[in-house]
Amino acid sequence: MPCPRRRIFAVMPVLVAAVFVVGLSGLARAERVALVIGNSEYSANPLINPVNDAVDMAERLAEIGYRVHGDGPLLDVDLRDLQVAIRDFTRSLNPGDLAVFYFAGHGVEYKGTNYLIPTDDEEIGFAEDVPDWSYPAPRLLERLSATGATGVIILDACRNNPLPERSGSRDVGVGLSAMDTPAGASAFIMYAAAPGQTSSDGAGRNGLFTGALLRALDRPDRRIDDIMYEVSFAVRNATEGRQVPWLEFAFAGEVPPRLHGGSGRTATNEVPVQVAAARGAPGKPGHGIAEGGEPLYGVIGLEETPPEGGLRLDLLAGGYEDASQLGGTCYGFVARNPDFQLDWQEAMGPLSLTTASEAETVLVLNTPDGDWICAGTSSRGGAPVVPLAEAPAGAYRIWVGTERQASSAPEAELLVRALEADGSVPEAPASPAPEPEDPAPPQDAAPAPVNPAATIERALD
Repeated sequence: MPCPRRRIFAVMPVLVAAVFVVGLSGLARAERVALVIGNSEYSANPLINPVNDAVDMAERLAEIGYRVHGDGPLLDVDLRDLQVAIRDFTRSLNPGDLAVFYFAGHGVEYKGTNYLIPTDDEEIGFAEDVPDWSYPAPRLLERLSATGATGVIILDACRNNPLPERSGSRDVGVGLSAMDTPAGASAFIMYAAAPGQTSSDGAGRNGLFTGALLRALDRPDRRIDDIMYEVSFAVRNATEGRQVPWLEFAFAGEVPPRLHGGSGRTATNEVPVQVAAARGAPGKPGHGIAEGGEPLYGVIGLEETPPEGGLRLDLLAGGYEDASQLGGTCYGFVARNPDFQLDWQEAMGPLSLTTASEAETVLVLNTPDGDWICAGTSSRGGAPVVPLAEAPAGAYRIWVGTERQASSAPEAELLVRALEADGSVPEAPASPAPEPEDPAPPQDAAPAPVNPAATIERALD
């Protein structure tokens, strides 16, 4: 399956990826068009799932408002049909259109160029035959850029298809390589696997990457990078890191656009933030509270001591960022952006922050001085607690994460309460005991070095 290019999205230890349907708010009348191709019946190395993948992807794109070129997916196409389909598809586009090209099948990188392999591959006996008997992916980029449309290229084509090389020069790479987008073009390229990796054809109806992408598109009203997080997270976990989807893009906007809306088949699992004097916004999973590309925190609007019993703030815990990138005692998984912001002032008095959830949670705070404070469930035998006493006044950014990676974000509460009169921390809600087979991170281990390029830290800039 394909591989990367210019602006590359990578998150935590995972090279994230999942790209897709771009929704630009200023192009309300732009047409949304997709060309979907699935090749399984190869003469040399047949595949199981690409035809299924293409059928299901075309159906899903139609459900969220795309006109599928050719009235459906093109299946098991030879080189001539592939050339004609791409020509006719790009000729049908106009400036401002949203053009999705999806290809599932064999792909290979030869001398730095990615090629899509048609089903009439009997002429490809050696690596040097590839340029003559397959379609160069850069040509597709050129044709798309000439239309003025925004291109979204999804390549589930990093399957292993070794070709003998008579020269022994190793001109054929494993998987696909990065591609440069023509100057001035807007294009997003999603690869099912990173360079040097191959993509699993899957044991069920769909390939591993496309299956994860189809599940993510049950909730299409999200930004591209949120979809990327979910798909990459699922595939990376399923393969224990052997396959990591990858996204590259060149785009004129400042932030990745949202996937096009359409009608999701399932309700979002995002829980509204419920806080005093807060701007209502959805949160999680993946990026915390964000809107229009900018963080939109739940603002904890306290001007004095919290009411008796404290404030109880609903949210979803977790995310896809590894908090150990922050160094020190931090661990667990949090969103890139904070869940809440507390402007602590002396008039509020000493406070304690803790969580309530059926899941094991972590609290991560970024102080006004830029320091990081971290506490976890298993590190103290109960819910994590962070006291704020004799702390510097100012804005505290707060994350509620999970100790373990989770495919869905568990419900949680953040509790903000006054410290007891004697300075002690109020009793925290109990949390489930750690499972024996999944122990907590060792607390006596050497702290991880702080990564200055940490994505969590970059999100605060």
